[in-house]
Amino acid sequence: MAGAFLRFGYWPTPYLPVLDGVTVRRHPVEALVDVTDKDILIGWTADEATFGFAFHPMYAAITPEQARARFAETFGDRARDAYTAYANAHPVARPADLMIQLIGDDLFRVPAMNLVDARAARGRPVWAYQFDYRTPAHGGRLGATHCLDLPFTFDHPANWSNSPFVAGADFGDLADTMHSAWIDFIRTGNPQLSDWIPSTLPDRTIMRFDTKPTLSGDPIPFR
Repeated sequence: MAGAFLRFGYWPTPYLPVLDGVTVRRHPVEALVDVTDKDILIGWTADEATFGFAFHPMYAAITPEQARARFAETFGDRARDAYTAYANAHPVARPADLMIQLIGDDLFRVPAMNLVDARAARGRPVWAYQFDYRTPAHGGRLGATHCLDLPFTFDHPANWSNSPFVAGADFGDLADTMHSAWIDFIRTGNPQLSDWIPSTLPDRTIMRFDTKPTLSGDPIPFR
């Protein structure tokens, strides 16, 4: 498992759940897709992988050819179209930025959206969100990085005052909105937030949490 991830262009995650027939008897995603008596809210941040790669000098210096080679590992003969789609979605991004987006999509956003799609296809409610608020910390280089949604969800800014990722962040109304939505979801199975509705196919409606939350369609630039 470590060998599969401790490579250039992959988030190093050598420890993952294993279907051993004892502790984990069924793939967790299958269980979440099939469950009918539990409500599901799932989300991710827009820039998940900046957490691990934004300040790595090796990644900052990668060439377009290196980035395209990493895209080929995920998309195969569709890599050229995928790279173009990512570049169009992030027009001022460096090759490193495009590859970092791909790493985050591979590990977080695409698996989450696959779960959303699978439940939606069976008519089972699932509420999906993307956290878009960009932290001003570190000159804004992290964007909406991995776990940045957590301090907003719990709405206790003082508890995160020593976190370098949230320095200068404006919790304000966004934290209040998210915290209230999560509490309502826990209590009722519905976040009770304006027009936020369960995701359905083919629309794939998700809530985008930024200074002003908005609804949107499929957030992935290439499938």
